[in-house]
Amino acid sequence: MGYKTFAAIAAFSMAASAFAAPTVYEAENLPGASVAEGAEFSGGKYAKTEDPSGITFTVKVEETAVYDITTKVFIKQYDWTTSKIAVNGVDVGSMLTTPRNCDSSYVVSASAKMRAGENKITVGNQALGVDYITVERHPDPVFNIGPVPVTPNASASAQKIYNVLRENFGKKTISGMMISDQNFNYDYGNMRLIPPGGCTPADSCKFSDEEVSWKGQTDIAEFYKRSGHYPAIGGFDMLFAAGGRHEEGWFRGYTENNLVMTEQLWEMGGIPTYTWHWKVGQDTIFYTQQNGYRNENCTEGVLKTADNNTCFNYTKAFKDSTCKELDITSQEYKDIVADIDIVSGYFKQLEEKGIAVVWRPLHEASGGWFWWGVASAECYVQLYRLVFDRMVNTNKLTNLIWVWNINTDPALGYDYSALNAAWYPGDEYVDIVAVDIYDPLNDHNSAANYFNKIVSDVGTNKMIALSENGAIPDIDSIAEDKAYWSYWMTWSQTWSGNFLEKTPTDMWKRNLDDERIIALDDMPGWDKVKTDFVAKRGGIANKLSVARQGMNLVVTLPQSGSANISLFDLLGHRVATFARGNLSAGTLQFSLDGFAAGNYIVRVKGAGQSVSHPILIK
Repeated sequence: MGYKTFAAIAAFSMAASAFAAPTVYEAENLPGASVAEGAEFSGGKYAKTEDPSGITFTVKVEETAVYDITTKVFIKQYDWTTSKIAVNGVDVGSMLTTPRNCDSSYVVSASAKMRAGENKITVGNQALGVDYITVERHPDPVFNIGPVPVTPNASASAQKIYNVLRENFGKKTISGMMISDQNFNYDYGNMRLIPPGGCTPADSCKFSDEEVSWKGQTDIAEFYKRSGHYPAIGGFDMLFAAGGRHEEGWFRGYTENNLVMTEQLWEMGGIPTYTWHWKVGQDTIFYTQQNGYRNENCTEGVLKTADNNTCFNYTKAFKDSTCKELDITSQEYKDIVADIDIVSGYFKQLEEKGIAVVWRPLHEASGGWFWWGVASAECYVQLYRLVFDRMVNTNKLTNLIWVWNINTDPALGYDYSALNAAWYPGDEYVDIVAVDIYDPLNDHNSAANYFNKIVSDVGTNKMIALSENGAIPDIDSIAEDKAYWSYWMTWSQTWSGNFLEKTPTDMWKRNLDDERIIALDDMPGWDKVKTDFVAKRGGIANKLSVARQGMNLVVTLPQSGSANISLFDLLGHRVATFARGNLSAGTLQFSLDGFAAGNYIVRVKGAGQSVSHPILIK
């Protein structure tokens, strides 16, 4: 292929009537580049440079937007360890997620914001061979969010939370703050929490009524001090609800105080969200190190080997390592369901008071630093489904909105490209797909690359949220990149978190004052939220949508009629036609098995719409 001028770029349009191939930029004719010896056999001419930072392309685009960048590289020895994709000097992707075979070529992708005009894209290092890059505007996602939560016969309060989240998704982002350390008064002699207004002189209470309130908690008060507003979402943890010592005074007080504060927040019109740092049975540790239960010190009957390693092996709750069938006679199964029942009891107390919560169990799925992330993706999925089934079908809870927390997989890498959707429990178990992001947001960017990766790999049938963050994503960046997180929740200031300090005070105030960010005083009040739903809303109407889930292509057609579903390579060549002719409305799935790994474009025409959607086949 010949070298194309940088001024040429094909604008991408979701509504385009004709397929537009991405613009290709060859590397071998760039100034200062030379053809790498011995790489021609891999299907291209691979250029290298003496510049330590790698080969730099100058790309001109017509509008400020997020763009998808693909590059074909030739890796020798350990070139990937220092190889990056950078846009205008900012790292946007790495080679670390590729297989580590030497003397081989790979296609690597990244997404990044580019400004209208000239931009610099740098690939690799001085030793890495680069064949080409392709650039195209990232398509705007079209979401098809269902009208009801996944919990069967969800309570009116759960439907209200869901409606508020669904109504605002794609238009506004809801603010949140986590509480870690707590102020509460406890009568240890009688093992009872002293509620606000309940202190007597004999109790010698440490905290005032104001300090033990939700607004008075250090994390929430510090949030208000910086922003001038209270967050609309309050984060709580079932950290001490189960596990060793959970019946002791302070630990019980912590959990019981969660419920008191949850009720306060609900009465103010806020949204409670819970996570669970789960300590199983009599164990006091949820962290793992050195592969958790595979640690050589984890012998039979050992609860933990250190303060950061639990030996709990949840796969023993199943009959074999495939985790397809439960072993209800195992101690592991009994420990798991006993803990679930304890937590369910607390949520049942809230349900009886008409309160619902956003519930995030088994968080940071594939990370491997919690015991539930040490085994395989298949076993994790079965464990998540067990938690869901026990809480919903056995314990009959109807007040939970279910969150699944996707995570980067250390086996693949550490940036957004390593998010592993193989751990997804399935659409019928999840209302919201969330991700935790800390370091990449220090410049307050939208984290659109994470958002877009979730869209690409999990699909557009679920709302997407930031379940934990350090610095907040700036609302202007969110809007510009069209990465509208349903909500973000800054992690705690207490327990040495100090995450509120990651965002400057002026940005706190500017964002919380912005009408596109929902604070507690922007919430309508639960008495004003209806329990039914509106069938068509803003950007979440029933529209044609495309997503990849595992090795399946998922296409949702809003109405029956003539449609064409095809797969193209990045040069615009048709690779396959999945379906053509009259198709029924609904969700269709097509296997991607048998296609070579790499980047493709799915084009769907039907129902008076045309969608072109990039996918990566691994």
